[in-house]
Amino acid sequence: MSGIDALTKDQKAQGYWIRRVIAFIIDALIVYIPLTIIITLVAFSFFFVGGFGYYAFFFGTYTFLIFFLFILYNVFLEVSSGATFGKRFFNLKVVGKSGQNPDAGASFIRNISKIYPLLVLLDVIVGLAISKNYSQKWTDTFAGTTVVSTKD
Repeated sequence: MSGIDALTKDQKAQGYWIRRVIAFIIDALIVYIPLTIIITLVAFSFFFVGGFGYYAFFFGTYTFLIFFLFILYNVFLEVSSGATFGKRFFNLKVVGKSGQNPDAGASFIRNISKIYPLLVLLDVIVGLAISKNYSQKWTDTFAGTTVVSTKD
């Protein structure tokens, strides 16, 4: 039985992924709202100065910066405490093969798909399709990590 089969038939798997999706949204809001405010203020200052700088910053650098900082947020918190704020709220934790917090390399590998939203979706779908474990994204298999519930 694949992870997708488990997700379609097992209420525990469905509840698990609902918690993960909401945790992801919480984490995204924690990072995106303050950064969007700051970057918008900077972009408006470029706009008032004029020129190409406004467009280059707002439409290029902003997108890269926001997703890169989101990855750093995830890596830092997973390495230091095993969970981001969203995961912690839902009693989820990232663990390596030894059961400990992942190291920085493993955490970076498992979070690299967060550089672009479509990649996150593909990461989850492929992971569920090829794994018998419904708790692993595809990048988790490379990183040797999984997200476990701390309350079960």
